[in-house]
Amino acid sequence: MNMKTNSLYYGDCLEVMKPWPDKSVDLIYLDPPFNSKVKYNVLFGAGKHEEKYDLAQMTAFSDVWEWDIDAEQRVANIERAIAHPAHPAISAFRMLYPHGSGLLSYLSYMAERIAEMRRLLKPSGSLFLHCDPTAGHYLKLLMDSVFGGASFRNEIIWCYTGPGSPNMRQFNRKHDSIFWYSAGKTWTFNADDVRVPYTDEKQTLRKRMGEKFDDAEEIKKYRERGKIPETWWQMRIAPRSKKEYLGYPTQKPLALLQRIIAAASNPGDIVLDPFCGCGTTIDASHRLRRDWIGIDISSYAIEVIRRERMKDLEIPLEGMPRDLEAARHLAQGKPFEFEKWAITRIPGFAPNTVQRGDSGIDGRALIYGLPKADALCIAQVKGGKPGIDALRAFAGVIDANSAAVGVFITLNEWDTPEVKKCIAGAGTLKVGAASYNRLVMYSIERHLRGDSAPLPPLAHPRTGLPFQAELRASG
Repeated sequence: MNMKTNSLYYGDCLEVMKPWPDKSVDLIYLDPPFNSKVKYNVLFGAGKHEEKYDLAQMTAFSDVWEWDIDAEQRVANIERAIAHPAHPAISAFRMLYPHGSGLLSYLSYMAERIAEMRRLLKPSGSLFLHCDPTAGHYLKLLMDSVFGGASFRNEIIWCYTGPGSPNMRQFNRKHDSIFWYSAGKTWTFNADDVRVPYTDEKQTLRKRMGEKFDDAEEIKKYRERGKIPETWWQMRIAPRSKKEYLGYPTQKPLALLQRIIAAASNPGDIVLDPFCGCGTTIDASHRLRRDWIGIDISSYAIEVIRRERMKDLEIPLEGMPRDLEAARHLAQGKPFEFEKWAITRIPGFAPNTVQRGDSGIDGRALIYGLPKADALCIAQVKGGKPGIDALRAFAGVIDANSAAVGVFITLNEWDTPEVKKCIAGAGTLKVGAASYNRLVMYSIERHLRGDSAPLPPLAHPRTGLPFQAELRASG
């Protein structure tokens, strides 16, 4: 895939970045997995405007790492590649964990991607790596290996407040680290764009050479100018801002990204976020008139950006299926990713957390305005060519779960006399003055034509507000 600015890319950032030209990016911010051993879930249900439902949750991403064949291969490749910038660090980590570990699996994954990011940076560019204490000390050694210790500029501590558990036996963990490395000996730093007010009005001010200010007016102007921030930044977490929070489990505050981007780039520069999540970096870059590129391996994250955060923009999307052949390829190569992507083609539906043993349900939604007992919608995805027995079985799943509506999603249009008979046998549902089939057929082929699924109004899976059932063929 060619590098296009102000665009989103769906896929593994390593594979996406490989074809891009050297020295083409001005600033990289990444908030990657932390090796936290946690699966980060998004909870879905009605918001404060509707009755609360215990509806569903899905895994936004998994941060659980295991030593497997892929990890063994990654480490072996880097150990053999003596010119690889991460070779010294990974070789040292291998000595610490000669038989492998989840940590070594994680670090080899990060080594491949950090080396690729280093290649993309312009000589005046910078990289800001966001992490927490779980593996931050290892990542610092890895960054020293790839960039060189002399390229380390700052360790920024983002701290925030919050309650602890009642029986804590240690201090409350309320900070992350952000490692700043420059690609070369000169780098962008716009000090005047990130100055903050002085907090101590009684503090004695001294000029650069050490002498005190004597003139009161001079002191006033100096104080109004503000100071360059220290390396600890206290900013509240995103969930504390109802206007800003999108429900994404690891969402970072907009103010944090705005400060980094304002300091380390200029208007018109290219800012890359290879783990863009719900798009805070993209939003901040757009507000500050920078060009941007976002990459994420989660189709859900991509949809949060396009449908919620940046909904007023028509954002080009690379890597997602744009035709039936590409959709079929995704279904064959990555069936679970295809399943999640297919479910989110219908705004209002949330994919399941569990993708095995899901009792024939791949996604759920709620009909807006109906009481709890009558609101559930379910969906099932078939990436191959289904038979009529599969459709009949799904009709049984609808009844078994007391669902109001069930959507059977296929790749191709499927409209035979047997299918029509099965749909008629499932009955209808009345919502207001409109009547809907309880068993709905919907295909990716129809989605790519821009046709919506014939469904009643659905509630937004996070807020519970009405979600316009309108599909975008570009997605």
